[in-house]
Amino acid sequence: MGRLFNLLGAYLDRLCLFRIQIWEFSFRSLPREYARIFFFRVVASHPIKAILGLRRYQRYVDLRPDVLSSPQRFLFIPEEQILIERMAGRQERPLVGLGFCLKPHDPEKAEYSCPSGRANHDCLYLERGEVRPVCAGCVVFKIAGRCLETGCPVYIMTSAKDMAKDFMLPQIKGGAFPAVILLLCPYSVQAIIPPLLICGVEFVLLAYEGGNCRDYGEWLMADRGVKDEQTSLAAESWPRLSELLDKLRAVEASRRRSLRDRRFRRRGNIFHPE
Repeated sequence: MGRLFNLLGAYLDRLCLFRIQIWEFSFRSLPREYARIFFFRVVASHPIKAILGLRRYQRYVDLRPDVLSSPQRFLFIPEEQILIERMAGRQERPLVGLGFCLKPHDPEKAEYSCPSGRANHDCLYLERGEVRPVCAGCVVFKIAGRCLETGCPVYIMTSAKDMAKDFMLPQIKGGAFPAVILLLCPYSVQAIIPPLLICGVEFVLLAYEGGNCRDYGEWLMADRGVKDEQTSLAAESWPRLSELLDKLRAVEASRRRSLRDRRFRRRGNIFHPE
């Protein structure tokens, strides 16, 4: 029966039924806890927001059919300039989500692996400002330092279940983060767009280029915390991310907020600059 559902999902994706192309991913996810959380506590509990979010997704697909037909290195919704202006004009800074797979990892040499462990929300730099030699090769460390200057909170993404609990539920209930900047696998880009739009989030999605999950099986293993490869961001995405963070930093400085002696404070699984 599971194989039949997978084949049906793949067929509906090829048809792009209702201008949606995450049928196979959705059918494969039905037995998973994160799917139950999202369906019952997000979609079923907020049906109007769910319908409006899917309508926004369909309208975007009408304007950008390439989103469904080809992998996206970076994706802005709404369009880049509009989104940057909105981010800069808000008091709340966008949440920056970084996959745990960006952390250094060597199964044979502990000294070349993240000292905080891997498939978790932890980070010595974010929690205590502590930097080890291995941090020099960690994208989480590099981007977190920039986030400290921009005022952006940081979230180390682990599983879809945790993301639903830590981010999507608070967002759809109270609008905790109206915008996000997420670094994730190209395979995950399609799957995450509708949930973000349902939760009323504007976003920048930057896809990994190296070490990323290429299909549902690899994605599911990583979702369970099993992933030895360290992912890396596409070279052309770095300038886009850097430019965006520079603009947010300029806004932060113009508000005369001191950037010196700033530290992150952890609330739940999210690190907030203070």
